Amino acid sequence: METERIIEEIKTLLTVMGFGDEVQEVSLHQGAATRISVWLREPASREREPAPMESREGWASATSALIGERGNTLGAIEHIVKKIIRKKYNEEQKFTLDINNYRMCRLDDLKQDVKVAAKEVRLYAKPVPLRPMSSFERRIVHLLLAEYPDIATESIGREPARMVVIKPYP
Repeated sequence: METERIIEEIKTLLTVMGFGDEVQEVSLHQGAATRISVWLREPASREREPAPMESREGWASATSALIGERGNTLGAIEHIVKKIIRKKYNEEQKFTLDINNYRMCRLDDLKQDVKVAAKEVRLYAKPVPLRPMSSFERRIVHLLLAEYPDIATESIGREPARMVVIKPYP
């Protein structure tokens, strides 16, 4: 399937959700995985000031509304677009949706947290639990630390509080 169709479905869904005017750009990044980035306008770049009854807070929160708490809304939007593609075109599409670089920044933060925790495990030889995270983020942690022979990882807990514990290899 052409990625242009996916991009069009994303734009259509955002328009139906009332965020069509917020979309500044939608771009495609091909690499090991397909990532589609949506860039929303910042409130300062608006053509007009909010009307008296409109909340300035609402204007500034378009990005927050689409990302949601810990990226939950963003994940749901991605899931819905995949379902639309499957139903409309009878095809499975693998891609990651990102809004204003949220997921890329979150991955960078996660990588930094993992490095710090791994150093702590090596220094003190004690397990270090990470914050609760999504299955995707947990998988990233396991993959990042798989090449360290002196460190083991384990997912513990139940959703939504499931987390990775980094510990010395037994």
